[in-house]
Amino acid sequence: MKKISITILAIILAAAGFAQITGENKPDTMGKETLTLIGKRKSSGFYGTMQINLLMGNHQYAERFVPYKGYSLSSSMLPGYIVPSVNTRFSVSPSFMLSGGFRFNKHWAAGAGAGIEIFDHNLYPLFAELKYTFWDNRISPYVALKGGYAFKDFKAKYHEELWLNWQPYYLSDATLRNFGGMMLHPEIGVKVPLYDYCDLLFSAAYRYQEKKSVARRELPSNQYDEWEHIEKLNKLSFGVAIMFR
Repeated sequence: MKKISITILAIILAAAGFAQITGENKPDTMGKETLTLIGKRKSSGFYGTMQINLLMGNHQYAERFVPYKGYSLSSSMLPGYIVPSVNTRFSVSPSFMLSGGFRFNKHWAAGAGAGIEIFDHNLYPLFAELKYTFWDNRISPYVALKGGYAFKDFKAKYHEELWLNWQPYYLSDATLRNFGGMMLHPEIGVKVPLYDYCDLLFSAAYRYQEKKSVARRELPSNQYDEWEHIEKLNKLSFGVAIMFR
């Protein structure tokens, strides 16, 4: 995991450095063209960003199993309960985000956005973002912070057979509702100017995400069994984006 992270960061930095060196070694005619493309930038104004990320980290999986006869489906007391094999696996989850906001000057910008992320159950994050860019008219590092709340299912879903990655691992005739939770996404990256009106962004980030799931099985006499699971995800994120201004 560390080797992958270091390799990707090295590629991003090397690409940025190569582009900067290439720009400095261009003939004067190319330099004039570059100035024409990115020399008339406004120091403030609205912006919009489309970003694709890959979220990487470990995730817990429980192997599916068929309960044997001693397994009780009528109560939360489970005689003869078998704990299935639980493994930790490396997973990659794609993410797509759209955001927009206002650039106050050449350095500071703030806005808000939304997205969709493909985990075991989809997440729909809503977030605010704050960004600082060191230089505006040339290749530049930047730092950003996204924070907000990620939503999941808006209602419970019924399952004849429900397998879970957490206790009780298996239920029949039960409902499952997945709630989202708080998200935090600090980010560093490199901005590459393309034209006067757009930039290409390469980013690396840490992602903290809370998730909550509730499984419920109805019983006679208006009673029910309910299991709640809270999960805290810690992932690395690598992305590419295009920003219009």
